[in-house]
Amino acid sequence: MPPETTLAVPVAVEPVRTDPASRFGAPQAFTAVSFPVLGGALHVAGVPLQDIFVLLGGCGALGAAAVVAVGGGRRRAAALAGAVLRAAAGK
Repeated sequence: MPPETTLAVPVAVEPVRTDPASRFGAPQAFTAVSFPVLGGALHVAGVPLQDIFVLLGGCGALGAAAVVAVGGGRRRAAALAGAVLRAAAGK
């Protein structure tokens, strides 16, 4: 008696999402509110605008670097580097 054979039928498979969905939470809200407030307070205190932008830009870069370091991932680091280059080019 010949062995039974079965035909394989291809089945569409949904792609598996590996990254968790990003959400707007308290850390993002705090940053979105605190940076303009801090910039305004420094300007009222008499700090030149260029110094304020350098200070807040440095703080933002350190925060982004910390997120990349904690979250890991080559794709995030590449996205951060691209954003820094675009910002430096003025685009």
